[in-house]
Amino acid sequence: MPHVDEQRPIGWWVKRLDTLLEEVVDRVVAPEGLTRRHWQALHALAGGQEDRAALRTALADFSAADAVDAVVSDLAGRGWVEPGDGDRVRLTADGRSAHDRIAVTVTRVRRHLADGLSASEYERTILVLRRMVENVSRALDRTER
Repeated sequence: MPHVDEQRPIGWWVKRLDTLLEEVVDRVVAPEGLTRRHWQALHALAGGQEDRAALRTALADFSAADAVDAVVSDLAGRGWVEPGDGDRVRLTADGRSAHDRIAVTVTRVRRHLADGLSASEYERTILVLRRMVENVSRALDRTER
């Protein structure tokens, strides 16, 4: 008979992993006075100047638009983000330095996430999860018609 944990559905594992990721990232960025949302916004902005609407969209699965705006305002208050052209925001030199410093810790967390997995197992897991998301999205699209 399989161990009880092996009988849990995929949704339980996905939810549990997300909860643990939230907790561990919050914990490792807390010394900077940040949350996972701060990290996500900081990391999204590290790719270059971002339109606020694009940033809200990038973080929509994690936060409501007003929460993203509050995080960006907090980062601006720290001097890490400044207004760009139009409705754009960008990292300051201090913001880029903070991102790079915090990225070291977050990268360590990501490595621990994959402990015991080969590169191909990790890639396969991502592929399987992406396919499941696509399958459910298609099913939802069909039911909306």
